[in-house]
Amino acid sequence: MEMAVRTRKTPYYLIHKMQFEKNCMEVEKSFREAWEGKFLCGYSIKTNHQKELIMLAKKRGWLAEVVSDDEYNYAKKIGFGVHEMICNGPVKGEMIKKALQDRQYLNLDHLQEINGLCMLLNEKGCKIADMKVGLRVNFDLEKLCPGETTAGERVSRFGINYENGDLKRAILTLQKHKIPIAGLHMHTSTKSRSLAVFQALSRMVCQVVEEYNLSLDFIDIGGGFFGGQKLPGKPLMSEYAKVIARELKNTFDSEKVTLIVEPGASVIATAVDYVTSVDNIREVKGERIVTLDGTMLHINPFMAERKPVYTVGNLGGQQIRVQHICGCTCMENDRFDTLHFEKELQLDSEVIFHNAGAYTMSFNSYFIIEPPKVYLA
Repeated sequence: MEMAVRTRKTPYYLIHKMQFEKNCMEVEKSFREAWEGKFLCGYSIKTNHQKELIMLAKKRGWLAEVVSDDEYNYAKKIGFGVHEMICNGPVKGEMIKKALQDRQYLNLDHLQEINGLCMLLNEKGCKIADMKVGLRVNFDLEKLCPGETTAGERVSRFGINYENGDLKRAILTLQKHKIPIAGLHMHTSTKSRSLAVFQALSRMVCQVVEEYNLSLDFIDIGGGFFGGQKLPGKPLMSEYAKVIARELKNTFDSEKVTLIVEPGASVIATAVDYVTSVDNIREVKGERIVTLDGTMLHINPFMAERKPVYTVGNLGGQQIRVQHICGCTCMENDRFDTLHFEKELQLDSEVIFHNAGAYTMSFNSYFIIEPPKVYLA
């Protein structure tokens, strides 16, 4: 992390520490008020791996949420120790053994991991009494919330499926080896991020616990919330917390069971700006091409169809019929936006793209230009 200086060469990322802290506080306040019991947050390292952000979360008592052996090693290197990680992901490698030895939260994702865990029982340093093993539940959420899941009509590829009996097999296998099932992990990616989704996830926790007579120590509801900005028609963090807590309290005592959430984009996205400058301007067939020194890849690595939120400094006074704001790479589709009858961008204009903190820096590569520098505001 480089500290802010007066003169910076664009493009660069600017982390707003106060906004990040505000977003974190909103999550904490909302869920502590609704759950009124044991509660933990996990910082999603995959969403943004910048050490400064991670350490800000750690100082607040957040755990590191890691999804690979590499992320586990990184979290340990920067200071996360025993009891300070949540270990998720479909391919864990050596992380399973490390998580057991360090007594981390460990959410198993498939039957092969279940069998692998059972084989580790006889290895030195893996004590059943210290295990915090959870199961990631895969179920037909699309049926309950049509059109809302990311997988849609395709089957979701994460977790242990409830409908085909795999979840039952996982539970019976762990019980056979006398490994306590400490928790359930419910993270599911959705397009809508609606309250109905989190109501369904919470109800499924209760259903599984009642059906298999489980006694849980923790419930990891995952992430996928809106947050950091208030959008018309979109849920507030307090509304998520109330829906989740209301459903879970029908079955669980909040003083005995720890509720875990893993907010990623909802706390990180709005805390980062991406700052660029106009490099050159040209006219083609009566339309103006404005090329920046940054690239769409730095704010939208998947090139998804969405309109970025941005502000422009030092605009001219003349209105231009069409202005295409484009990136610096050699790809024709490296285009940020098209303006119609707006004030002209000039060679000394600065364009600041907002909400650039989630899944941006993590995907940066050396394609054409080096990854942007990162500054702290």
